[in-house]
Amino acid sequence: MTFIKTNIPTLLKNLGFQTLKPMQEAMLSASSKNPNILLLAPTGSGKTLAYLLSILSNIDNKPGVQALLLAPTRELVLQIENVLKRMKLPWKVNACYGGHKFSIERQNFTSPPTILIGTPGRIEDHIRRGTFNPKTISRIVFDEFDKALEFGFSKQMEAILKEIPNCKGKLLVSATQATEIPEYLQLNTIHTVDFSEEEKGTIKSQQITTLIDEKTEGLLQLLKSFGTNKNAIVFSNHRDACDRICDYLDEHEVVYSIFHGGLEQPQRELELLKFRNGSSRILIATDIAARGIDIPELDAVVHYQMPNIESTFVHRNGRTARMKSSGRSILIRTENDALPSYLKETPALLSLKTYDAIEDPEWITFYVGKGKKDKVNKMDLVGFFLQFDFVSKTDLGLIEVKDFSAYIAIKRNKSKRLLAVSRNLKIKNKKAKIAFAK
Repeated sequence: MTFIKTNIPTLLKNLGFQTLKPMQEAMLSASSKNPNILLLAPTGSGKTLAYLLSILSNIDNKPGVQALLLAPTRELVLQIENVLKRMKLPWKVNACYGGHKFSIERQNFTSPPTILIGTPGRIEDHIRRGTFNPKTISRIVFDEFDKALEFGFSKQMEAILKEIPNCKGKLLVSATQATEIPEYLQLNTIHTVDFSEEEKGTIKSQQITTLIDEKTEGLLQLLKSFGTNKNAIVFSNHRDACDRICDYLDEHEVVYSIFHGGLEQPQRELELLKFRNGSSRILIATDIAARGIDIPELDAVVHYQMPNIESTFVHRNGRTARMKSSGRSILIRTENDALPSYLKETPALLSLKTYDAIEDPEWITFYVGKGKKDKVNKMDLVGFFLQFDFVSKTDLGLIEVKDFSAYIAIKRNKSKRLLAVSRNLKIKNKKAKIAFAK
């Protein structure tokens, strides 16, 4: 606890925060008295930092993996890893997940990390192959625990726990208390930190009604009505619906990102990256985007199809109106679409403003074919692109560096010229492919 208490101001500064939230304070206090904790908090409330601080307070300088953080999706694993790395801790952090080369992960265990993050399936695989020693683990976190059970990871989590005989504390993180805790967790006593009813922002619920065959046209008109610099997620219940929407938007030359389980992992990561860095302002997604991924604050959530379950509807809407701000939840219906029974009031009809077209986003994403394993970092990329006299710091946006590649947001009005002059040059004396990310 000493390291955390004395370094909280520095850790917060590294993350761009000034003070801890009440929930984070409550978690730190609870973790000093209770080994097993259930944290209930909505998406976007700061719960990742809350449980990380409580886990880090129990870490020392002993060798081997001390803390294991399990998350149900690859995107959430990467999000947690990003938070830990931004904190600039003195301990090594590894991330393991499907879609990431197993050989690279195995090599990363040559020097064991202190903190290990992963999806249940990949962590079980590493344990089964003897990649690392799980007996040194003393703390384990189950992030989005209810979602992990829903995704069918119960057997993997049970198998992992059987290989961790020296666990001194378990931390479960969930958005709802309705989930029954399985017996294999062996939690006879557990302390609950409940911020599930934390004050939220206001969500204005509205709807637009279209003819049966004009739902995509209604969506296009809605997106046009947003004007400039507004972002939104358009939720559908199925991948096929996402693909149909995207085909229609392609016909009308609308820039968007798409996110669903049918995409390969690298493409899923790229689509989210472009949405985060402003290269696209519209994300077409299934409900895997409703929870557990790192996306910016939204102006609106659009329900192209209404979910059958109320909790899914709540999680979708939880992507907007965070931190007591305001947001919009918009339903697109045909005249034959019945409202679900869980809606207590009929949303008001939305009167759309008319615009001729949807403007392209201010940013576009560049792909650079070098990354961490090539000893290329963010400052190397900044220096490379600022060597051109027509480029300033304000023309460079969010940069994300991966193992063998990097992505950087560039102002769209400078992008073609910048690509032309940079594509045949070297970065740190290494030739690197530079192109528009696709």
